[in-house]
Amino acid sequence: MRTYVIRTTVVAMFLCAAAVAQAQVCVTIDESHDTLTRDDRAAAVLLLNRQLASAGEQIVADCPTPYVLAHVKLGNTITVTLSGPKGSREGTALGLDDLPALYSQMVRSLETGRPMTGLGVVDRTNVTAAQATAQRVHSDGFFYARLGYGGIFAGRTYGVPSFGLGYRAEIDKIAIDVSFLNFQISNSDFSYTGGSADSASLVKLSGLYMVHRDASSTPYVGGGLSWGHTSVFDSQLVTTTPGTGYTYTTGGDGSGLQGELSAGYEFARATTIRMFVQADAILPFYSVNSQTFSSRGVPMASTGRWTPSLLMSVGLGWQRGRK
Repeated sequence: MRTYVIRTTVVAMFLCAAAVAQAQVCVTIDESHDTLTRDDRAAAVLLLNRQLASAGEQIVADCPTPYVLAHVKLGNTITVTLSGPKGSREGTALGLDDLPALYSQMVRSLETGRPMTGLGVVDRTNVTAAQATAQRVHSDGFFYARLGYGGIFAGRTYGVPSFGLGYRAEIDKIAIDVSFLNFQISNSDFSYTGGSADSASLVKLSGLYMVHRDASSTPYVGGGLSWGHTSVFDSQLVTTTPGTGYTYTTGGDGSGLQGELSAGYEFARATTIRMFVQADAILPFYSVNSQTFSSRGVPMASTGRWTPSLLMSVGLGWQRGRK
């Protein structure tokens, strides 16, 4: 029994010693590839040791498999490589002040196995200046006004002039278009045989796909949603059998969401003045409700009409504050 206890104790001590030895790490500088000064190298080792200690590693002056650290500085940009028993990582710092945050990300990446890219090793305490000043994709934006002509289909086709305002922001192949006060207004010719119709997209949000991203002129297609209103001003007489009178159906109105499909061609994208030709199909998700009355004015029935419209317009845009 005594021999068994001694053996167990020896094995446990051996395993503990092996675990301690395995947990011990150290850092050296790859002097053949490092371009920092001697003092900056010493400071870099101290800072990296601090990050490793915070991660639970036991820091020693010498170890069998050290972490090898190298810095290549060009201007204000420092490319850092860290290789060791848990793998290799590389990152970029903007100046010496940016190195502690980069060391934090590299150590966290090695300890967790997460890649340096993305947000897996980044938190509010270790964002580098290189990440904070990352370049963004430039967008072009311009206001525009447009005029056109189209048709509202409400039993019959009503030809209507149109106008509207909007703002378009473009990122190469993608554009976001926000337009408002898009009206289609007909004349006021009202009679039993005539009539008129009005339509409006009060607010419209759509996405556009530019076929040629870098060209000065390009076709495009897209679609979106709008909030609109449609009114139909007509009255239809329906004569019944002799002696029984007649019925007539009034116009009506409706409002709600609309789906809109667009196709067009944009000119002069390389200038501050933009011009485009665009066709739109407006597909309401609501109906225009009409009432049918007898000759005595008694309501008899209510019917709904779907009133899509097509529109062709020419737009002129301008950019503010761009030379």
